[in-house]
Amino acid sequence: MLPEEGVNAVRVVVGMLVRGEYEELETLTEARRLTAAEIAAAVRRHGRDLISPPDEAFRELGGVAVPREQADERAFHVDFPLWTAQDGLSDLTLGLTVAEVMDGVWTVELDGVHAP
Repeated sequence: MLPEEGVNAVRVVVGMLVRGEYEELETLTEARRLTAAEIAAAVRRHGRDLISPPDEAFRELGGVAVPREQADERAFHVDFPLWTAQDGLSDLTLGLTVAEVMDGVWTVELDGVHAP
């Protein structure tokens, strides 16, 4: 299970994505994998309007542990289901990696918005 701090990082990112704060997401993630333009294009490509998921969506949020270069870092890959105005719970998924780089300090990398 993802630690509470990691869940909070996912919650922040999903909120920014829903609000269309792509520039801010690029800044938060230091554009490690996706730029603001790439994030916006991924959302537009699916042609649906993202909405905030219910709080329950963040409970019991799991993640897959991923190896890091620094032995003292913890990192998890998360596939978070997105919600849309058209579908409610949709088939869109936000892929991201959250990592604790220092005690209590978490970073985020976006992998993309995907549909099956």
